[in-house]
Amino acid sequence: MRLSELRNTSAFRMTLLFSLLMVGSVLLLFGFVYWQTSTLLRHRFDAQLAGEAREILHTPAEAQAAALDNLIASDPHEDWRGGLFSNDRTPLSGNINIWPQTIILDGESHDIPRHMLGIARHGHGDMRGLGVTLPDGRRLVLARRADEMHEMRETLERALAGGVIGSVALALIGGLVMSFASLRRIEAMHRAAAAIMGGDLSQRLPIAGSGDDFDKLAGIVNTMLAEIERLVGDIKAAGDNIAHDLRTPLTRLRTRLEGALRRGGSVEDHRLAMEDAIADGDQILATFRALLRIGEVEAGARRAGFTQVDLVKLVQSAAEFFEPLATESGLAFAADILPAAAVRGDPDLLFEAVANLLDNAVKFTPSGGSVILSLTETGEIAVADTGPGLPEGFKTAIFQRFTRGDRARHLPGNGLGLSLVAAVVRLHGFTLSFDENRPGCRAVIATKVG
Repeated sequence: MRLSELRNTSAFRMTLLFSLLMVGSVLLLFGFVYWQTSTLLRHRFDAQLAGEAREILHTPAEAQAAALDNLIASDPHEDWRGGLFSNDRTPLSGNINIWPQTIILDGESHDIPRHMLGIARHGHGDMRGLGVTLPDGRRLVLARRADEMHEMRETLERALAGGVIGSVALALIGGLVMSFASLRRIEAMHRAAAAIMGGDLSQRLPIAGSGDDFDKLAGIVNTMLAEIERLVGDIKAAGDNIAHDLRTPLTRLRTRLEGALRRGGSVEDHRLAMEDAIADGDQILATFRALLRIGEVEAGARRAGFTQVDLVKLVQSAAEFFEPLATESGLAFAADILPAAAVRGDPDLLFEAVANLLDNAVKFTPSGGSVILSLTETGEIAVADTGPGLPEGFKTAIFQRFTRGDRARHLPGNGLGLSLVAAVVRLHGFTLSFDENRPGCRAVIATKVG
């Protein structure tokens, strides 16, 4: 991806938002530190200034001028400025010879411009000073240069500016690295999606294995793609099988009609030919109805009508319906039905699924065999027979549409029954499996009870 396109991505916008939050956090943090440090320095500075003023005030009146001069003389850096003035503001002692016009005689520390104390305009900001009226009417002005305090503030300000700039730079660099990493994964997903749209349904979105949101999304999409690939494969197989399985009845239908037309014959002959043609047409229509039924189930259109289904009643109804058919075919039929909790689903579709399993069991079990229908307390519906069973490697193929074993070629049917059962089971979220019954086969629908 080009840098010019980066600003239009959500990753880059999130980076900017993250940078703004980072800058705001740094400003708040450094602002608090600056305020606390400045306040502490000022309080300490003012406390020292007030302490020196108290020392002079507690000195006897006749020695106060000397005490002030001693303070000024003991300062090698000339940081202190002081002046003792008479009631009419005449200087009596100290190194302040001009009465500062802005001084407030309240005993509290204030900022005093340097030029008010007769000092040149250089250095770091104003001085801190206080003024107080003595008991005898004289006035004391005491000030000190605040260069150290101002230098400390300037150092904090530079640290604040450097911290903000560094934080912004780190946030942008980190955000850009994260953005490019995300964009690389998005590009890989885009390439895989382009290949899929080009017709290669075997492609899948790449998964990094980190378990992040991209991996979760890719996993969901890959599951969806696997289902789409399966459905497309079913459609292709269905098309091929339709062309193969319907070719015979359509050819037979055309041959019969054409033969009847050429032979002429009596009305009875034409009636018999028409009955055969109708039977062939019914077989074709039954095939298409089964296909439409499977499509309806796989589309999930019936899920909106789910209700609580009494499995015991459903299995008993299936047993009552198929027991006469099994007896007529010379089979021993048994039903082992235990109490089971109800499940949520479509009762008609579930009955149809069980009926298809029973129909296959009765159809493929030779005379003298047996069919057993059972329901367990856990909601497991099983149909077991003593027929020929499933050929090796046929357990997966039987769910594909129009799939029929060699033994079923001579029997009526279209190879869609188990496809419908599988579709119904998937719609309900149940599982369908086939096990060996030795002899025969055992089909199991494991429901989710409760």
